[in-house]
Order: sequence, then C-alpha cells, then structure tokens
Amino acid sequence: MLRLILIFTLSVVAAIPARAQPGQSLRRAVALLDYVAGDYPRAVGPAGEVLSPDEFAEQQHFVSEAAQELRDEAGAQGADLAERLDALLARIGSRAPPPEVTAKARAVRDEIAQRFRVVLLPLRPPDVARGAQLYAQACAACHGADGHAPAKEQLELSTQPPSFAAPDEVRTLSPQRIFSASTYGIPSTAMPGFEEALDDASRWDLAYFVLALAHPAPADAQRGLRLARAAMLPTDYRELATRSDEALLAQLAGAGLSPRDQEQALGALRAGPFAEARDASTGIAESRRELQKALGQAAAGDRAGAKRTLISAYLDHFEPHEPRLRARDAQLVSDIEREFLAVRVALDGGPGKGGPGGDAGKGGPGDPRPPAARLDALLEKADVRGPGGALIAFVAALVIALREGVEAALLVAALLALLRKAGRTGDARAVHFGWAAALGAGALTWWASGALLGISGASREIVEGALQLVTAALLLYASHWLLAAASARRLVSFLSTRTLQAGSALVVFGLAFAAIYREMFEVVLFFRGLLLESPGEASAVALGAVVGLLALVLLVAAFQKVGRRLKPRPLLLSCGVLLCLLAVLMVGNGVRALQEVGLVPLTVWGGFEVRALGVYATREGILSQAIVLLVLVVSALWTGLRGGQGGGATNGRAPAAA
Repeated sequence: MLRLILIFTLSVVAAIPARAQPGQSLRRAVALLDYVAGDYPRAVGPAGEVLSPDEFAEQQHFVSEAAQELRDEAGAQGADLAERLDALLARIGSRAPPPEVTAKARAVRDEIAQRFRVVLLPLRPPDVARGAQLYAQACAACHGADGHAPAKEQLELSTQPPSFAAPDEVRTLSPQRIFSASTYGIPSTAMPGFEEALDDASRWDLAYFVLALAHPAPADAQRGLRLARAAMLPTDYRELATRSDEALLAQLAGAGLSPRDQEQALGALRAGPFAEARDASTGIAESRRELQKALGQAAAGDRAGAKRTLISAYLDHFEPHEPRLRARDAQLVSDIEREFLAVRVALDGGPGKGGPGGDAGKGGPGDPRPPAARLDALLEKADVRGPGGALIAFVAALVIALREGVEAALLVAALLALLRKAGRTGDARAVHFGWAAALGAGALTWWASGALLGISGASREIVEGALQLVTAALLLYASHWLLAAASARRLVSFLSTRTLQAGSALVVFGLAFAAIYREMFEVVLFFRGLLLESPGEASAVALGAVVGLLALVLLVAAFQKVGRRLKPRPLLLSCGVLLCLLAVLMVGNGVRALQEVGLVPLTVWGGFEVRALGVYATREGILSQAIVLLVLVVSALWTGLRGGQGGGATNGRAPAAA
C-alpha cells in the first residue's frame, strides 16, 4: 500500500510542467563528478582499503558514465577532458587515495562547467518557504515530514533514505549536491530525478530547505549572520550553494567560535533570507574564484597551471582594484599582496604534505592551502568593504597620480638640473621632447585603452617590467652621476664636451620618454579601472588626478629652484645619489614585475622590504639590485682612479663612463 502511495505522489509531482534545459548531458556529467568528489572517501579508505564494495563499484560507474556523457555531447571539444576522466577511472581502479580522487574529480568538473558554461548555481535567492511546500509534496513520504526518515523496511525500500534532520547525515552535503540529486536522482536507490517535474528554481528552493532541516533557525538570526561575517564566511546564496556544512563549520571553528556560536551562525546561513549575490564575473570576487581554481589544480598535481591561474587572479582581477583599496586600507592591500606571494612560493615549493596522496590535513612548505585560506579571508574582507563614495575616489586618484609619477618627475628634474648646470640647454630640450612625447603616447594609450583593458595582466606586467629595466639600463649607460663622485669640475667639462653630443641627446630623450611612458601606461589602466569602479564619481576622480599632477609640477619646480642656488659639486652629488637610487629602484621593480608573471624565478629571502626603493624580500630582486650597486661603485672608483692618473680632463677629453 505504501509503495502505491509513493508512486502516486511522484506521479502527481511529475505532472507539473517544466521547461527543457539545454546541455543536459554536460550537467549530468558535472553532477556525477560532484557525487564522486563527495562520496569516494566512503568507498576507499586513506590506505587504499575498500570500505564498501558496492560504493566502490558505483564510483567507477559514475566516472565512466560522466566520460560517456561528455563524449556524447561535447565531442572533440571535450575529448581532452574525457581522457582525463579515463585516467581518473584507472586511478580509482587502483584504489587511489581519497584526496587525490576528490581533487581530480572537482578539477574536471570545474573545467567542464567553465568551458561549456554549465550553470549549477541558482539565478535568484532561494525561497525556503516554497521549498518546504515542495518537500511536503515530493520528499516527506521517504525522508519524513520533519526530516527524520522512517526505517527502510517500513518503506519497503532496499536502501535507507537519509534523515535530513540529522546533522551527521548531511555534513558533507551542499545545496548544489542536493540540487543535482533532485535533478537526476541517485543511481541504485529509490531516489528518482525531478528534472522534468520541477524547474531549476523549484529544485534550488527544495535544496536550501533540505539543509535547513538539520539547523533550526536561531532566535537571533542577525547575530548568527554577524558571527558568520566575522569568520569571513559568505552570506550570499550563490557562494553558499557550493559550501557543505562540514566546510562551513571548519571555517567557523578556525575563526575561534564556540560550538554554540558555530551552530547559531550555521543555522542563520541555512535558514535565509539570503544576501543578494555579488557580480562574480568581475573584480575581487573573480580573484577568489580563480584562487579556488588554482587550489584545485594544485591538488590534482597541475602546479604549473595553478601558478598561471594564481598570476591571473592577481594581475587580471585584483591589481586593477588596488588603488581604490589602498586609499581605503593600505595595510589590507599589503597583507593581500603578501599572501599572494606566500601562495606562489608554496606552489613553487613542490607537492609537500598537501599534494596528491599526501597527508591532506597537514600543511607543509609546499602546501598552498594555509596561505590560500588567509588570502581568501583577506579578499572577502576587501570585497565586503563596499564603495567609499566621492572622497575615496578622489583620494585614490590622488594617490595614483603621486605614486606613479614621483619616480619619473624626480628623474626628469635631476636630468634637467645636471644639463643646465653644465650649460647644455640644447640637450635639456631633448629631455622636454622626451617627456612631452611620452605624454602624447599616454594620450594615445588612453584613447586605445578599451583594447588595453582586454589584454591580460601578464602582458601589462611584461610591458611595465621591460620599460623599468630599459630605463635602468639607460641610467647606467649615461652614468653622469658616477663621475660626480670624482670631481664636479671634471664632470661639467665632460658633460659639455663629449657625453652630451648627438648620441647622448638621444640617450636623455630615451630616459625621459621611457620613464614617463612607463608611468603613463600604468596610470591609464589604473584610472580606467577606477572610473569603472566609481560610477558617478568621474568629477572626483578628475579632481584627484589634477591635484596630484599639480603636486608633481610643484615638486619638479622646487627641485629646479633649489638646484639653481646650489654650487655645482653639491648639486651634482645630490643628483648623482638620486639617480643611483632611481636606477636601483627601477631594477627592483622591473624584476618584481617579471616575477609576477613567472618569467623570473621567485625565491623568498628574509622578510626585509622597502617598497619605496623597489626592495622586495626575494633573492632574485635583491641580487639584481646588489649587482647594480656594485657596478655603480666600481665605476665610480674606476673613474676616480682614471681621473687621478690623468690629472683631470684636458682638451675636451674625459674618462669614459661605465
């Protein structure tokens, strides 16, 4: 009799009309891999022992079926993914450790979803009350009206339905897994699929209600949500769709919450109402998604791919927001950059204890998960700060103009002071032509910046890093400041006779152009991003930029005024020190930019950093700057010795610059 009642209930629900959805085979493949990622640890133990022969056979069947679904619908476009599933099937057959299988199943699942735009997230906030109504119609007969399932013998079923009101039975479930089960059913059980009976929105309502059964809504839901936010947990429904109770509780416990507070926070997150989802396709939210993707790739053994994904997360999605964030909270930006570096170093450090087949619970030097967890928390903190209005837009624009322009302005001012003191006003015009040409190129870059915003962050960093190194090389080649250490008179003679002839005019033009255009290139990208992030605040952004530029003009004017009052030797010595520092700074920043895109190795070396001088705690950057300093010192000493032996420059001859 009970069996007839169940059949009748399901037939009534199945009579509800639903729209057919495209790409069902791919969605089914994603759902099957979701099962494998969640249930394989129940089939195979940590040492490779089979815990349940039936579950073990089922896992193999699911992967095989997912590969076939992929081949049937995606064809050649999904051939590589199907081959990865074949390899995963072989690993399961050899009883691979659960962390490896789980990571690889999730990695292929995410790749299918990304490549073929398979959406397994709700499009609107779920309606838990409506989910309760659907549960009473379609699920209560098997799972119990209150979530406590009757015994399978009472239901005349071969398998025991789970009790959704029992926290231990739903610990590993997420709304996404409930959605997949309600869509396709569960093979080898009496659980049917409701793909035709219920539309996507209804199944999402049902999924969120099911997980709320184990966690009654707390009396003070707002306090629970505040606790969740304090632990850096998401509160929007799309991010919660993929989070299991187990994952949420682990993060709540990691934040130091008591068991009672953990349950209150979890109850508030499961009960709703849910916060509106942020736009996950842009900005910091995308950085977080790319970070999780990188972790999946690393866990699956693809550390090179993980590193590329991490670089994209930083350069393409975080860096464009950096000026505005820095204007609000400079320390937060520094912390985020430090943790990005820590994840990068962990990925470079090898599999460590967190790699496939290793001890997933212990974080070794090569385990990117601990720094990634800290980074994710910082990124969410940045993401929830919200817009800061006109004042933040103004301060951000001012900071961009000053930070990006000071180096170039000081370089131009020092060159002009040197040339004028040497009486080479004609060559000073080459400096003016250089910075004016750079400003013109910057205007063209702004005009074409729509296309520039589409290029990858890696490409931008390569351009900026190369320009930094070229500028540093030109500074070393010109080497005016080296000679200043020996004799101001000899330097003035040298400047006025040999160095600043036709070839050297081209050098100072190149210096001015490269220094200014590198900054213009970065300023254009930052200001474009700032305008996109500050709708309606264009006037505040423009005002900040103008104030910043005026400050730079005043800085150059003050330098020139002081320079005219100084005698040649102190002026040349001060300019020499300044240009030496700029050369060191540009080498450090250039190496750093190339490290960020992976073109130069990155090895953390101590914790000493002076970012204002381009000094970062990496072996490659510090050694590069040390080599530059060594070249400068040796050249200065050599110039002094040559000058002492030759008795000074005569007949327009001067010692050669290093």
